Amino acid sequence: MIRTIESFIAYLRGRRNLSANTCQAYGRDLGQFAVFLKDVDPAAVTRADVRLFLGHLARKGLDQRSVARKLSAVRSFYKYAVREGLAAANPAAGLRSPRAGTKLPSFLSQRQAGEAVDAARAVPAHAARDAAVLELLYGSGLRSSELLGLRAGDVDLAGGTVRVTGKGDKQRIVPLTRPAAAALRGLLRDPGDPVFLGSDGRPLARRQLQRIVKRAIRAAGHRGKASPHVLRHSFATHLLDRGADLKAVKELLGHASLSTTQIYTHVTVDRLKQVYKQAHPRAGGGPGDEEDGE
Repeated sequence: MIRTIESFIAYLRGRRNLSANTCQAYGRDLGQFAVFLKDVDPAAVTRADVRLFLGHLARKGLDQRSVARKLSAVRSFYKYAVREGLAAANPAAGLRSPRAGTKLPSFLSQRQAGEAVDAARAVPAHAARDAAVLELLYGSGLRSSELLGLRAGDVDLAGGTVRVTGKGDKQRIVPLTRPAAAALRGLLRDPGDPVFLGSDGRPLARRQLQRIVKRAIRAAGHRGKASPHVLRHSFATHLLDRGADLKAVKELLGHASLSTTQIYTHVTVDRLKQVYKQAHPRAGGGPGDEEDGE
């Protein structure tokens, strides 16, 4: 099965043009499936085997969203295997993914986001680089992979924009904040060179990026999840809080579907409800619950 999985991943990369991160995720999920089944011939796998795998994942305590993702990977793998004549049927066809509850994204308050950006300048040797990292993740809503893939030629300081290559190699143009442009100015070299480098002079690694972001977020007093994606969530949430159009936010984020962006509306609606409950005298949460006598 492992060799068939490898050929499937090569197909995703070469023919479907999926990103390296997506291909790695497929590889991890299908590798786990192969290990569970002791690397049997893909043609010998039955519907019962797939059910046993799903039960195994549930017993390990995986959340419903993760189980659903792994089932989707198995289903896609077998579509490929059937098409290539490596299996007679798709044993995952018709199996229902477990229903995943809506998980609201973690995000920073506007004050915390500003303090995190300021905290990124706390390491003098890398102040410009780390400030640019935080400004692009929060100020422009970039994904980790998009930021790490930036080349100097993608940055237009005069126009105040940056060209981003997102999922499926789709490109979009996003605006730069003025502080981001200022921080980037000293980092740009030849057009084909990576914008962000590590201490060793090589392209900044994902783990280094995560450490930079975590340190800044913790310095801002946020005790929840601290990752680059939290800054992207904060970017979208704060735009909507300030009246941005949902479709515009979708384009800025590079989402393929508006439904992906709509999760942020739940965050803002929940916040509005909280403000209403605390402030309105008849909502049961404000100091004006009692009659004022007039």
